[in-house]
Amino acid sequence: MADPRPNTHPLAHSPDGTRPLVVGLTGGIAAGKSLVGRMFEALGLPVWNADDAAKQLYATDAVLREAMVERWGDDIGEFDGAGNLVDIDRRALAQIVFNDAEELTWLEQRVHPAVGRAFEKWFADLQRDGHAEIVVREAAILFESKSDETCDTVVTVEAPLNLRISRAMSRESHAVLKKEDILKRVQQQWEPQERMAKADHVVENDGNTPLLPQVLALASLIRRKVG
Repeated sequence: MADPRPNTHPLAHSPDGTRPLVVGLTGGIAAGKSLVGRMFEALGLPVWNADDAAKQLYATDAVLREAMVERWGDDIGEFDGAGNLVDIDRRALAQIVFNDAEELTWLEQRVHPAVGRAFEKWFADLQRDGHAEIVVREAAILFESKSDETCDTVVTVEAPLNLRISRAMSRESHAVLKKEDILKRVQQQWEPQERMAKADHVVENDGNTPLLPQVLALASLIRRKVG
């Protein structure tokens, strides 16, 4: 596939080196996207995680928290000893938005722009530091949120559905989720074939294909594109 992709976005990499090249990193739930992200980070590439940014947003954006509680009730909120709304209960939130497409859309319309702004600030800060030639933008719904439009090249991490379900159910953070809960989250993402068709690179994490050699080769290829 063509790499890097033509990109006229304001954040796009510039050949003169004044802007870092942005690698989009995505994949289905429990495919191993974050593991690949940690490998990239170990290789010296700065990695920004959209899921972490969204979680921080719930804790830092009082206006968003209030809007969510107004829409879904106090059960969605986390309160301190004085009764102040300080965060959002992620499990309660997931039970709402992954069971109702309209509610998920409502949330995404408010969260995606804010998360996008968080990436732009992080990206701008890196540019001021002037140390990074390549950065990684990790997001589970990179294509769905159109965040791929800010990327010069995109990597998707893929694994068979049954393996992904097994991995997701074994995670401590997903300990209370049943198979049907995982499948509801899967249904909110693009199909693997869609991701692979639009991505520039595919990393196979099927439990049989060694992962590290793929990541090393990919990092080398991307560095050559910059150099």
